[in-house]
Amino acid sequence: MISPRRNIIIKLLLLLGFWDSLNPLISSENNFSKEPKKNKLENVNWVKIKKKKANKSLKWEKSDEPGFFSNEDFYKIEGLIKPQFKINSLNRSLVFDNNILGPDISWLVPPGFAWNKKYKFDSSVRGHSRRKNNEKFLNWNGGDAVGQFYYQFLHREKSSLGVNLGIRSVYSGDNFVGGGTEIGEGVSSGFRWDYEISSRSGISFGAEQLLHFDGLTDTGRDIYIAYSKGWWTNNIEGLFPLYTVTGAFGTGKLAEGAIKGLCSDLLGGAGIDITEKRRLCWAPVFSVAIVPNESFSTFLEYNSNSLILGSSLTPFNNVPLRGTFAVKLADEDNYEINNFSEMTWIFRASLGF
Repeated sequence: MISPRRNIIIKLLLLLGFWDSLNPLISSENNFSKEPKKNKLENVNWVKIKKKKANKSLKWEKSDEPGFFSNEDFYKIEGLIKPQFKINSLNRSLVFDNNILGPDISWLVPPGFAWNKKYKFDSSVRGHSRRKNNEKFLNWNGGDAVGQFYYQFLHREKSSLGVNLGIRSVYSGDNFVGGGTEIGEGVSSGFRWDYEISSRSGISFGAEQLLHFDGLTDTGRDIYIAYSKGWWTNNIEGLFPLYTVTGAFGTGKLAEGAIKGLCSDLLGGAGIDITEKRRLCWAPVFSVAIVPNESFSTFLEYNSNSLILGSSLTPFNNVPLRGTFAVKLADEDNYEINNFSEMTWIFRASLGF
């Protein structure tokens, strides 16, 4: 039998044990009333890092060393590549990045690319041979040629405006067909406005031989609106070959073929014949070109009068001299491919400054 005193001691021990078991719970409940401990990250001293500004005074230099792509010229600086990307124009020629002169991409069809900002002047002589009675292909055979001068005097960030002067006769011959007029006769003028849509496309509106200052101009009142676009290989800007296409609507010599419309007597007619007044009509024309490098191109042009296949060469990238030679594949008469005995050649020689 347990004595009353021992019984009290046992009860006290049990009560103390029960209390000890409840103490952690009571302590945790009391913790909710305390302020939460501060995050350790709040004691970290953060330092703001300033971004380095790009050095705008760096100068790009042309390097002939191959970059990621072999046999290509790239602009390099401290291991970084800045490819030439903008496509501009100088008359019928390309200009890369407003700096490097390229070849022609057409003969008669004007391009839509915006005029470059480096060369404001350009002079050009274009002509064609004739052939009959089994004459030799390379002979002149009483051909004809005209002179043109361009001055693109007003330049904005993405557009330009200029004027041009045409001279019907640049040489004098013995007969009316080919050199029948005196040197300097057949003077005319026109204009050109163009706009850069993107680094690879543009649109132009203008006219050549628009106003005739005498009655001896038969080179056509060539009013036009043209659009041009280029594609770099693999869509990597600056990687040749470059492909270009130009589509246009034009009048005068750009509308001599059977495919034409919207004819009128506007501005005195088409200006393609001295002895007979012909109506001013509109016709679609185009040119497509492959440019394998900065100096050479091959193009196919339909200018309403004929279908021609030609090539153009720029001997010096820093001298605005260009030469173009093409063969007339088909004529306006039937648009059938000519036999070799019927083919004639055309040329354009240009010099800017």
